[in-house]
Amino acid sequence: MLLITAAVIEELRPLLEDSLFIPLADDIFRHASKPVLAAAAGIGLVDFTAGLEELFSRFRISRALLTGTCGVYPAAGDRFPLKSLVSPLRITLGDASEIAGSGYFPGPMACRCELDEASVAGLLPGTEPGGHCLTLASITSDDAAARRAGEFYRVDFEQMEAFSFARVCQRREIPAALLLAVANLVGSRGHRQWRENAGACAEVCARALKTRLDLP
Repeated sequence: MLLITAAVIEELRPLLEDSLFIPLADDIFRHASKPVLAAAAGIGLVDFTAGLEELFSRFRISRALLTGTCGVYPAAGDRFPLKSLVSPLRITLGDASEIAGSGYFPGPMACRCELDEASVAGLLPGTEPGGHCLTLASITSDDAAARRAGEFYRVDFEQMEAFSFARVCQRREIPAALLLAVANLVGSRGHRQWRENAGACAEVCARALKTRLDLP
């Protein structure tokens, strides 16, 4: 079964409203004719990981796809305009203390994941995957901090659940892909732009998913 997951149900709503999904619980829906499950797993590193593991324990998931919104770092803004679809292959876990040189991740800890390009192509035909996504525990809301993070990690996007998703799927050896819509420029304008664009981005993702997955 294919799992389509997001942090919150609002990111899946346009997909659910226009397709043949049957509710199993408040945040879990199953397609009426295809082996597809759509579910919201939770916001942030901890809650999303817990929610995703619960979904894997309850259902026989063989493939997984994370959808929703992301921010784009200033240096990549020209290449990835607002409301564009992206499918990052590299995902890094970061922290402001590492950027500042006042903290570090212990050596044995996994902080980077690389998704398999062939698996992404199989999950999302017609998609050109690429780009580097950073997951932080909090959302970057300062322009200078955004520039430092983008330069330090050499990333294109910021998304709060991407690393949790990629790492859990990696450990379970489940083919995984990300399909995100750019809702904001990372920095001081990010929250306002996200509020303005989140709904439209959910619709952009839903249209793409229905086309690529042939969901009636």
